[in-house]
Amino acid sequence: MTEISFDIIGFDLDGTLLDTSMELAASLNHALDSAGRPQVDEQSIRSLVGMGARHMLEMALEQSGGSDKDLVKSLMPVLIDHYEANLGQNAPAFAGLVEAMDALQDQGIKLAVVTNKFESLAVKLLTTVGMIDRFVTVIGGDTMGKGRSKPKRDPIDEMIRRCGGMVDQTPAAFIGDSIFDIKAAQNAGIANVAVSFGFLYQPVEELGADAIIDHYDELVPTLVKLGS
Repeated sequence: MTEISFDIIGFDLDGTLLDTSMELAASLNHALDSAGRPQVDEQSIRSLVGMGARHMLEMALEQSGGSDKDLVKSLMPVLIDHYEANLGQNAPAFAGLVEAMDALQDQGIKLAVVTNKFESLAVKLLTTVGMIDRFVTVIGGDTMGKGRSKPKRDPIDEMIRRCGGMVDQTPAAFIGDSIFDIKAAQNAGIANVAVSFGFLYQPVEELGADAIIDHYDELVPTLVKLGS
């Protein structure tokens, strides 16, 4: 195998590492049902996730009769409690991911997760599915403080520091499925790859990523090319 020149590879979580759409749909529907709102199907949920649980809930409410701050505030604990109680029960890894991570780790590359999900939930999810030990660090949307999550560069910079690298010097790349992921990587000045199988708000070609993959079988050769 041709050697990859990146020392650190970061991943988004929902829609990038794991297909969490079924779990998110179940918890969102639980909250909507408690408010007497119609439920969303699994396909529709894919267009709502990626920008955090609150945004997902707000959008679902808007589409089913309207939303307001008080309603969102009352339903958020209902959604989060259900989600946390069922975390990792139905969140499969995308095809080829495990093999791709094995190949990266065989080269001594450090892996990390940077997500806009709450850090505690991200850690619990990765622990439940048996992946937590693969990652040097897990950075959540609340880790850096208010207003410092993706698409800001702050969590990407922190990822590099926690992996023992130097910001703006250590070669790193980030893999994601949303404009927040790609913009965060671009703002931090690192290489980026978009996955076409994630929770996309727009055509993957419009994200402006350095490269696009349709399957994790393509990740290693893509990183080789990006690093050359």
